[in-house]
Amino acid sequence: MSIEGVEADGWWPSPAVIAAEQAVVGAAIQNRGVAENAADIVRPHDFYNSAHREVFAAVLTLAEDGNPVDPAAVLGVLAAEGKLERVGGGPALAELMENAAVGPAVTFHARIVKADAVRRRGHEAGQRIKQLFSNHAFDVDSDPDLARKLLEEALAVGGDRPMVTAAELVGPTMDDLANREAQMVGVPTGYKDLDDILPGLRPGQLVVVGARPGIGKTTIGLDIARHVAVRRQYPALFVSLEMSHSEVMHRLIAAESRVDLHRMQNRDLNDDDWMRMAEGAPRIAESRLVIDDTPAAGLAHIRSRLRDMARTNPARLVVVDYLQLMSGGRAENRQQQVADLSRGLKLIAREHEVPLMVLAQLNRGSEHRQDKRPQMSDLRESGAVEQDADVVLLLHREAAADPESKHAGTVEVIVAKQRQGRTGSVTLGWQGHYGRCVNHVQPWSPTAQLERR
Repeated sequence: MSIEGVEADGWWPSPAVIAAEQAVVGAAIQNRGVAENAADIVRPHDFYNSAHREVFAAVLTLAEDGNPVDPAAVLGVLAAEGKLERVGGGPALAELMENAAVGPAVTFHARIVKADAVRRRGHEAGQRIKQLFSNHAFDVDSDPDLARKLLEEALAVGGDRPMVTAAELVGPTMDDLANREAQMVGVPTGYKDLDDILPGLRPGQLVVVGARPGIGKTTIGLDIARHVAVRRQYPALFVSLEMSHSEVMHRLIAAESRVDLHRMQNRDLNDDDWMRMAEGAPRIAESRLVIDDTPAAGLAHIRSRLRDMARTNPARLVVVDYLQLMSGGRAENRQQQVADLSRGLKLIAREHEVPLMVLAQLNRGSEHRQDKRPQMSDLRESGAVEQDADVVLLLHREAAADPESKHAGTVEVIVAKQRQGRTGSVTLGWQGHYGRCVNHVQPWSPTAQLERR
């Protein structure tokens, strides 16, 4: 059984599709305006016939350079590119003009060509996906995501979003700016000074939190997830590739209840600890925080979890702990794999309209600097992470290297990149024994008092 134009091992367009290709190209080679209108619907790679592809590409070369489009000019481009003989020369163009569509019919035939192109690419993707799932070396962590990517690319028609003029946008934008209640467009981190720099974590953003091991990236990530889910009662997803469910819960209860994490892990809790937990644990129980501790989770797994949540409570925040432990696809090297993961996380953030915070390990670059402060170049294995991120937060804790530091009890959060805002740094109070950070209160001084006015 086969559908029109499809055979077992290939693709053969119907005569109607070939006629539509001739109608579009024949009209395009005679008029620049017609060519530009057709190009809004189809591109050269949409044509099945290779000669039609080459001629339409030559037409677009003229049109996009602002030159007149006519048969002589198209012949000139084809000759200059050494393709004239390949497409059949002048007689081929004459035949196309004989079959050219007129007026609105050009749009009608262009849509036929586009529909066949999408159908053809979907068929090709289906064949590749079939081979992928038939392979005994199938990788359950990466291949489903590859299959999804193949299908998405095949079916990407383009033009799904309508064009919007600045005139249409200026009014709503001004109204939004006048709405004081909508000042923070994203979800707050819970750290006042940080929220003063970042107007919340915005939907579609990829936020990277980078630090050396033991500095506190998990503490910060889980703290922000706790604020969003427990204090704000927003649905949130925490993907833990390093810790189990129970370890994450220990940290959550310790942070929310202000109970010493070390005593909790050693089961050495006193009456005061139990009273605090009796107060804090119910708040966690009432939250809509989803904890996923699937080892080596990949992009497909995170997408699946977000789709599951979207059916009832769409996530308002995703935190992934951490990037280098994620399962990647088949890449030439680890650097390319991390780059693919970074790009994939950004696409997930855009697709689900959710801020996605990914924790990432930094390389040893900061250890060789006198002040030990991290830089964006320390992001391990891939500059693509820095490129894809909308926001990069780097953590610096002096006490980690020097316990006698005068800044013991604090952690510096460096806003090293913010695509739509300023950079800077803030100081948070470090309460490592509770597994949390808090807003930092500066010690009183006359100078500090004056600075606050």
